[in-house]
Amino acid sequence: MGSVTRAVFGELPSGGGTVEKFRLQSDLLRVDIISWGCTITAIEVKDRQGRASDVVLGFADLEGEVAPVQGTAFDLRKPVELGKHLQDFHLNGFDHNFCLKGSKEKHFCARVRHAASGRVLEVYTTQPGVQFYTGNFLDGTLKGKSGAVYPKHSGFCLETQNWPDAVNQPHFPPVLLRPGEEYDHTTWFKFSVA
Repeated sequence: MGSVTRAVFGELPSGGGTVEKFRLQSDLLRVDIISWGCTITAIEVKDRQGRASDVVLGFADLEGEVAPVQGTAFDLRKPVELGKHLQDFHLNGFDHNFCLKGSKEKHFCARVRHAASGRVLEVYTTQPGVQFYTGNFLDGTLKGKSGAVYPKHSGFCLETQNWPDAVNQPHFPPVLLRPGEEYDHTTWFKFSVA
């Protein structure tokens, strides 16, 4: 005998609607299907010993969230001392995409100032996002120029890009490049001393 149950899986951003999950279950298997693209998120089948195991690679909740940063550890809109910020929020570092205001024109992306040297880096781009990575996996074993040692968080990257998984998220900026179209994005790095 089999059964079918229905439950809320999640909400799409910006009032995009509710995604439901349907579970089809019998003595032999269980299948979870969400209403967003009729996607199978789980198939549990039994092995030789009768143990059920999920055989689908996928996700357990709704991906593709564009979340506000205000009041969170991700609110970097005003200057912060990065090392202290990571400690204050008990973060292991950043490796996240930050969504910028959409524009295909040159727009401001980020500003970084090194207090000890006075160096300033400003980043401008035509891309809708920037991946911010803080050297979370540096461990001191990598040797740089003149024998420099790079411990954890001793460097960072600002990588302008489209939003991750944009090809599967209809509410994200378009990412597909169609035949005959030209890929045309630019990033500017402006260095100065303050």
